[in-house]
Amino acid sequence: MNSDQKTIGMRLTAGVALLVMLFLLAGCGPYIQDAVRGNDAVQLRQMIARGADPMKTGFKDETLLHLAANHNAVETARLLIQSGVKIDARDKDGRTPLHLAAFRGFAETSALLVAHGADPTLADNRGQTPLHLARIGGDPLLVMVMMPDDGGLADRWFVIGNRLAEEGQCAAALQAYHLELESNGEDERVYYNIGLCHLRLEQIDAALAAFQSAARLDHDYAKAYYNMGVIFGGQGRYDEAVAAFRETLRIDPADGEAWYNLGNCYDGLHQDDDALKAWESALLVAPEMPAPRFNMALTLSRLGHHDRARRHYDALKRSHPDMAAELASLLPLSQ
Repeated sequence: MNSDQKTIGMRLTAGVALLVMLFLLAGCGPYIQDAVRGNDAVQLRQMIARGADPMKTGFKDETLLHLAANHNAVETARLLIQSGVKIDARDKDGRTPLHLAAFRGFAETSALLVAHGADPTLADNRGQTPLHLARIGGDPLLVMVMMPDDGGLADRWFVIGNRLAEEGQCAAALQAYHLELESNGEDERVYYNIGLCHLRLEQIDAALAAFQSAARLDHDYAKAYYNMGVIFGGQGRYDEAVAAFRETLRIDPADGEAWYNLGNCYDGLHQDDDALKAWESALLVAPEMPAPRFNMALTLSRLGHHDRARRHYDALKRSHPDMAAELASLLPLSQ
């Protein structure tokens, strides 16, 4: 390269540098779309404060809220709604932000939009509504989200989870309950219901962890302790089960089922006297229960207390003849 060529090269390099500097001085840098797409609400708020227009639209008339909905960007969607972006704005295909969120299966963003007034029954240019798209996707949580109610977003997840659980949609209910925890913080009722869903799905360890969380938040949550006891007992962890049922009975001494299960746990530990006392307590608070009598008859007979065993058998014969017949096949005294 001769000296003239070197000079030209240096001038071109300087020109590029000047061009870059001019772009920077002109304000080019991160686009508002990038902040929306990245769910960066802090950056988006700063950009709006510096004059960026949250009402801008794309070449297909899509708003920034459409963009947020299409990327499940919940936080930036919330900020755009607060900034006044129209909730049911339509693009050239007639689609609202809710159409996009529903099509992509984004339950959390869909719930945010519906909670702020988005209409799940608006049809696009092809005649499809967000509710129709949710049903096509087959996601029960998303379908439930499309049903508006009077509650706020944070309140809705617990309600939605309960409705899904009542319909037997436990996996979807779990999603809703976890979204409730994310939205509203820890709640013993939510953890308890999570435990019930895990039980129905036969996810025992997860159920136990949820009930333990409920009891951690509310030391007087009798039902949480009761279910912990049932799980521990089913796993043969009788000492832990006894402790859980004792907590249940501390809170509710009139819980016959807890007394009965406590007796079963003592029986598992071969503590016959404690088992008999617990079953007696079950009958004191719930004399109509047949199971404590059945177990007492078996234990008393094994210990040689045949007269006492016979009395329980006779009581069963009057109140629950089928159970008495089963007991008769196990105990010679009952023949």
